[in-house]
Amino acid sequence: MTSNTIITILIILVLVVIYFVLSFFFTKGGANAFWDKFVKKTLWIWLPFYALQRLIKEVILKQK
Repeated sequence: MTSNTIITILIILVLVVIYFVLSFFFTKGGANAFWDKFVKKTLWIWLPFYALQRLIKEVILKQK
């Protein structure tokens, strides 16, 4: 990777962290409201992985 790509990725990561920090402090209702909002917005990303893990545990690794 070139140095420009690395710098761009670092700038994007810093902006994302700043966004989360500001969003955390300015969300009315405190930390719980912030995490509820975050979970609802990102549910489509992590839910399939969680469901697959549960399916593997309950069906494939099930003790008879």
